[in-house]
Amino acid sequence: MDEEAVVALVGAGGLFAFLSIWVVVAYAAYAWRAWQDAKVKREMIARGYTAREIIAVVRCKRQSKCEEQLLPDVPPAKPVRQPAYG
Repeated sequence: MDEEAVVALVGAGGLFAFLSIWVVVAYAAYAWRAWQDAKVKREMIARGYTAREIIAVVRCKRQSKCEEQLLPDVPPAKPVRQPAYG
């Protein structure tokens, strides 16, 4: 094979590998963020936070102000049962 063909083949393979790794890392980061959000919600429910408080925390982003009036009306919280496991 020509040197140009080898360079082109290696370049195309490198680009494909880079894009494949980028897609895997992007979806792994998305899944990790979703897992962390679910973990925070479960902990807040276990501690007895109301639905309105949980929505407020989820909607607020770091270092930004949350406006209370933008939150939807949520019925009052019911008593939380403790989980059967420790």
